[in-house]
Amino acid sequence: MVMTIADILNQWAANGVFSYVFPFLIIFAVIFAILQKTKLFGDGTTGNVKGINALIAVSIGFLALIGDAVPLFFATIFPKFGVILSIFLVLLILVGFFYKPDAEGKMPNLAPIGWVLAILVIIWAVSEYGNGGFIFGGY
Repeated sequence: MVMTIADILNQWAANGVFSYVFPFLIIFAVIFAILQKTKLFGDGTTGNVKGINALIAVSIGFLALIGDAVPLFFATIFPKFGVILSIFLVLLILVGFFYKPDAEGKMPNLAPIGWVLAILVIIWAVSEYGNGGFIFGGY
């Protein structure tokens, strides 16, 4: 029997890869990167700082997965993030159609559009985490 990509992804979902493994990896990577960048436990000249940072990141990653809050949050936010990202890319394409560079080759200041989009995304994310939100209804 030939397995399709949909079969493999469904099998991964049934085994908890998307609910626990990927959220753990994301949390671990972010915490480890923050600890490495801030050099909270030293710069590596006096001992195994990477090992300490990895141990702390692993611990925080596992502790974050104790309840269902993190898997539920990730299961809600990332699929909808893909939709928002698609909308943002379409908006960028449309901006490219209607805005032309000036004589020096510079694009006009599009910061207000970015701020409006950022505020809308933050409102959407906060509302979605609660009870369904208002932008996409029950999507």
